[in-house]
Amino acid sequence: MGLFVHQPFALFCLVKVPVETLNDILDKAREGSTVNQWYYYLATDDYKFAPQIKPEGGGQEGTEAPIDGAFESPFVGHSVADVAKWLKKKPESVDLEANFFAVLDKKAESGSVVLCRIGDRDGKGDALSCVLVKVEESSLTLAGMEYGGWEELLEGRGEYTPEV
Repeated sequence: MGLFVHQPFALFCLVKVPVETLNDILDKAREGSTVNQWYYYLATDDYKFAPQIKPEGGGQEGTEAPIDGAFESPFVGHSVADVAKWLKKKPESVDLEANFFAVLDKKAESGSVVLCRIGDRDGKGDALSCVLVKVEESSLTLAGMEYGGWEELLEGRGEYTPEV
């Protein structure tokens, strides 16, 4: 069985991150994708702003930098479990990866992003696990995720608890 992973991936800010840093993170993630795609959707609390499934099909892209200078994340102070619940409750029309997502914690300013998975290797359950990676490698890490790849990533890097 296994998971089929697709982009875009939700990106949640759990701490206040300056807009300049957010733009830099989005740019570096795009550059690291090797196909110049905006893999991250900078999540807001309203599903209507999230990418919607297109009737004609086709790929989606996430949030394009530069973002609005007034952006403030509604998820500041929330936990990984909180944002995972938000993702799991998304309407079927919302075109976001359902099991893998990213969060920005206190390490964001140092060029890192936290990748998270909901469920087990088959996407079942509510277990959460996270790993810290450099922004530049984050897009390909998620987009290229294969069955069992998450367990290998955790084994190699160790599980990480986001710092909020």
